[in-house]
Amino acid sequence: MGISVDGFARLGTHLVAPIAWMLLAPIAIVVGDGQGLVWPSLLALLGSALVTLAVGWSIKRASGFGISPYTSPESAAVTVLVFTFGPVMLLGGLLVAWLGWARVKLGEDTFAEAAAGILLGILAGGLGWIGLIVFLFS
Repeated sequence: MGISVDGFARLGTHLVAPIAWMLLAPIAIVVGDGQGLVWPSLLALLGSALVTLAVGWSIKRASGFGISPYTSPESAAVTVLVFTFGPVMLLGGLLVAWLGWARVKLGEDTFAEAAAGILLGILAGGLGWIGLIVFLFS
């Protein structure tokens, strides 16, 4: 008995992504940080997630276009992890790709909404982390 395509999509969107975002990213930062950037990284992680959700909500209210509230914080988390640990964390992009595919496959987001969420997350994660580091070390 195998898992169906819809079952695989549901697994990504309803189980794996929330666990990775809420548990694994903060644990990775705390356990793996050797550069003394634990608190800035955690603040960047939280701040970028909140920014993606707030911007996405604002755009939906203003234009009716719904940026995915799933892909945006996930891609922000991957971006923060890449800045904290380096390019090896780009493998987390596979989780974001799975999540985006799953949201579209299940009809919960359009391709444009999932892609916009990914782009917003990358932007918020990168700018948030850089801004926080500049602020803390200036």
